[in-house]
Amino acid sequence: MEQRILPFLQRMNDLLDGHLLSVHLYGSCVMSDFQPGWSDIDLLCFTDGSIPAAQAEKLMTLRQTMVDETGDPLFRSIEGALVCADEFEKDQFTSVIYWGTGGQRIKTHYMLDAFSCHSVTHFGRCIYGNDLSSIVPKVSFHDLLYEIRQHLTTIRIHAQQTNESLYSCGWLLDIARCLYTLRHKTIISKTEAGKWALEQHLCPEPIQMKRTLAVRQNPSEALKTPEIRAWLKALGPSIQKFAHVLENELKEHEND
Repeated sequence: MEQRILPFLQRMNDLLDGHLLSVHLYGSCVMSDFQPGWSDIDLLCFTDGSIPAAQAEKLMTLRQTMVDETGDPLFRSIEGALVCADEFEKDQFTSVIYWGTGGQRIKTHYMLDAFSCHSVTHFGRCIYGNDLSSIVPKVSFHDLLYEIRQHLTTIRIHAQQTNESLYSCGWLLDIARCLYTLRHKTIISKTEAGKWALEQHLCPEPIQMKRTLAVRQNPSEALKTPEIRAWLKALGPSIQKFAHVLENELKEHEND
């Protein structure tokens, strides 16, 4: 994995005239849960100064550039941010390059959510330059509770109805991971969270979680199956039932 994305990091450094300080890999890649066709390659990249305006556009579209030049679709999976280390520490930004699932853009603010901060500081790996994980905020269990609460609200609003995307069954894994965090005060990979939820008999409809875990093993092939696509479109009620489990557990922790 790291060898395959090294050309992306080198091109970043070239565009920054050698001012790329550090790149941290976190998320599924460092938790042995990267699934091509589903997972992202999460990167937090630091520079030693503000990002030059003349290069910002090229940096923003670097994923597509690398795919076009190399023919390797893996570069599309890169997500995260390129930000000045000093600006990150001060929480005052002039320019941030952001790569996300829905596209990329140049921003004037940036904040890692609590789950990402925890992933960087506890499981992340510096794969380029100097290890700067010490400047990433250390989050408390209270911070993780806040993120879980926000995630539950998102699920209640946006997962009532689902589509043929893999993210439809991904909601089930997200809920499982939130439940694990509530009980263990740390994070776990999505696949392991799904397995754990089954072992703990937390899933109202365990067959849906079992099917999700099976799809996660070979997502690209699964999407070629009309039966799987139809199943993904009909997952809304099952997701909401599992969200109810999370809601009840969250109330217990908030009342402690």
